[in-house]
Amino acid sequence: MNGDGRPGEGYVPPWDVPPPPLPPSADPYPHGGYNPFTEGPVRYLPVLVDGDLVGYLWASVADDAASFLRVMTPPLDRSLDAAVAWSERLREAETAGLTPAQALGRWVGAPPDPQAGAIPAGAVPQEAASRRALDEIANPGFPPDITELPPAPFGYLPDGTPLDRSQGWEPKIATSSPHVPPRYLAVTEAPVRYLPVVKNGRTMGYLWASTDDRAAAYERRGFDVEDNEVWGTWVARLDEAAGRGVPPLEAVRGFAGQPADDAGAVDGEEREAPSLEALKEIARTPEAP
Repeated sequence: MNGDGRPGEGYVPPWDVPPPPLPPSADPYPHGGYNPFTEGPVRYLPVLVDGDLVGYLWASVADDAASFLRVMTPPLDRSLDAAVAWSERLREAETAGLTPAQALGRWVGAPPDPQAGAIPAGAVPQEAASRRALDEIANPGFPPDITELPPAPFGYLPDGTPLDRSQGWEPKIATSSPHVPPRYLAVTEAPVRYLPVVKNGRTMGYLWASTDDRAAAYERRGFDVEDNEVWGTWVARLDEAAGRGVPPLEAVRGFAGQPADDAGAVDGEEREAPSLEALKEIARTPEAP
């Protein structure tokens, strides 16, 4: 400044001074990892620490999702440590360009890690109809993940307790324990009976039911938009049958002979596969021209 208070030669107003450069990102995995949520079916593998099951590594069948699901049995610090370790591993895998399915099989048989544990050598991915179905496998009867619950309406706390205490102090709405309709199991160790679902001359997939437990589902052959729509319709129909208390094999057989619609029709002779994995291999085999 000059003696008269005016800016001197070379003066630069503070608003013209460029801000200092931002420090480089400390995040070594800029991609951020796979999507931790999916609505479709998932394949999963067990993760063991010192021989004890601490959770499942899972990957979506149809989209870019994969994560680690904890088994909530004591001591909980082991499954928490494993979750942190697998989060880092999955971010590395995504950065390396692996698909969720490729990441799922990457660590099968790898040496045990003190935090992450190990996936046993020779472990074969099992399939669940959804991540929620896998939640029930991992933690049967456990309260659902709070991130999947509907938000409480205005005037209520997250657990459903009203802010207006004149209404009482107990929860008035079911936000923390929503009703979960009955569903068939999506996995089984027993042989399965199956029927093909055909649409416009193409075998889209197979409806199947276990021969001796409460399991039934739809095994798709493809994963394009049409396949996803057909899969969603048959899953919804199976859920509706389960809600009515229909036994799995009876439900699957009940769809046979019904008129074709946008989800195709159940066609062909009922067959038996020695295991669900055997049926999955059939579904992976290209259809003869």
